Amino acid sequence: MLQPVIENTYLVEVNLGTVAAQKRINFQFVPQLEGTEIYAIQSFSASDLPISPNGSTVVTTAGLSACTVTFVIGDDEKIYILPLSDLRSGNIYGFQRMFKNLKINLTKSYITIQTATGLTSNESVLVNFIYRPRK
Repeated sequence: MLQPVIENTYLVEVNLGTVAAQKRINFQFVPQLEGTEIYAIQSFSASDLPISPNGSTVVTTAGLSACTVTFVIGDDEKIYILPLSDLRSGNIYGFQRMFKNLKINLTKSYITIQTATGLTSNESVLVNFIYRPRK
């Protein structure tokens, strides 16, 4: 299977703060992604990038398994409780998880800590959005 040509990419960091089971952390507003068509999403673990661009420790591969993500399209939770580990290219034979030109409402989308096992307070989750500008 061929991977798409990357047109634009933006790495988003979500700091987990104090770790607690069932805690939800919303994504912040990212003006670069506003109104874009997202066609692939990746997550990274400390094995891929140990320190985030903001200098925080990145969650381990086991830590990714402790978290899920929900992406909201418009006002609907269309991609619901997707394991973050399923977005890590290293876990899916180097591929990017592909989507059909999603217009994600990022500030309504969120990461849920399902279990605190494998996570440490103030670690960050890194999510890379691969997108096209709005047509």
